Amino acid sequence: MQIDEGKTALASALLAAAGIALLFLLSETPRPCSVAQAAVALPSTLVQVKGTAANVTPEKFLLCDRVCISVRGEGIPAASLLREGQPASVLGRVREYRGGKYIVAEKIGLG
Repeated sequence: MQIDEGKTALASALLAAAGIALLFLLSETPRPCSVAQAAVALPSTLVQVKGTAANVTPEKFLLCDRVCISVRGEGIPAASLLREGQPASVLGRVREYRGGKYIVAEKIGLG
């Protein structure tokens, strides 16, 4: 059985274009917002929030501007460097538990 090189090249190009189109459609950009906006965002929303750290523990902390939201930062190296009162930015997904919202951090920026 012989395979036509032209058809193979065309099929490869079509599959590559379909893959790129899927990546474009499925990619998500974080939504820059205030802490208050994150606190009312829909669960699973990807947010970028800036504020000041409070009640810092190894697993979680509060991120505050005028209001506060809890942030879970387990497994993120920058979380261990965070100190009380330090400015921070958080990229993460909003989650909900018993009617309250919190952020599961994917990235934490210091300063």
